[in-house]
Amino acid sequence: MLNLKGLVIAQSDIGEAGRLITLLTAEMGCVSVYVRAGQKSRTARPSTQLFSYAEFSLSSKVNSKNEINYYFNSAEPITLFYNIRLDAKRTALACYFAEILKYVALGDENADEVMRLTLNTLYFLNEGNRSIELLKSIFELRLMCETGFRPNLIGCAHCYKALDERMHFNLKSGLLECNNCVEHSDNPYDVVLDETMLYIVRFIALVEYDRLFNFRISDKYQRQLTDLCECYCEYCCSKKFDTLKFYRLI
Repeated sequence: MLNLKGLVIAQSDIGEAGRLITLLTAEMGCVSVYVRAGQKSRTARPSTQLFSYAEFSLSSKVNSKNEINYYFNSAEPITLFYNIRLDAKRTALACYFAEILKYVALGDENADEVMRLTLNTLYFLNEGNRSIELLKSIFELRLMCETGFRPNLIGCAHCYKALDERMHFNLKSGLLECNNCVEHSDNPYDVVLDETMLYIVRFIALVEYDRLFNFRISDKYQRQLTDLCECYCEYCCSKKFDTLKFYRLI
């Protein structure tokens, strides 16, 4: 018997009554769980719906390929993030987060920081007291940082200058170059950051979690941040996400 807290980030129906859910967990990353009669069970339904966070009790079996399959036994809901479901825009954004999480496939590894980021982001999305565009940008950039794509934002990669009137961030290399050292300013991966924008990006990538969501930015910088974070996430994942397209249509 395995007991762990998990967030449902994907679900699909199997056959007439079964359901397969994907849990994001701090201890094991993403875990696929089969829910017997999941479509019909009144006791299983609240905890196995999308974006539900619960304490799960699972059993496991080893199949013929020596793979471990997990099966749902019971669950105690912790939070269902109910308010997200009441707003189409917030629901679409949460689905985008879930698609990225499932794509990065955090299997058999510690995902404590990713779990913390996701739960905190969904909490503020559920409360409705933060800009959803800012939440989106924070999640995109910080998730890439926590999954092995943290850019080098300390200073210029050549002269180590920490600040310049214009700093160039390369989406492909994840490196900064000052205005004097930049080699190819017309590079399609080059993003120009002024001092304020550089501070915002550094803050999201490097600050501790208890301060991560405690700031506001102007519409001007939000537009720049949105473009940068979307492009960086897309480049790191080498994928365009359909849920992002849908989010933009709403």
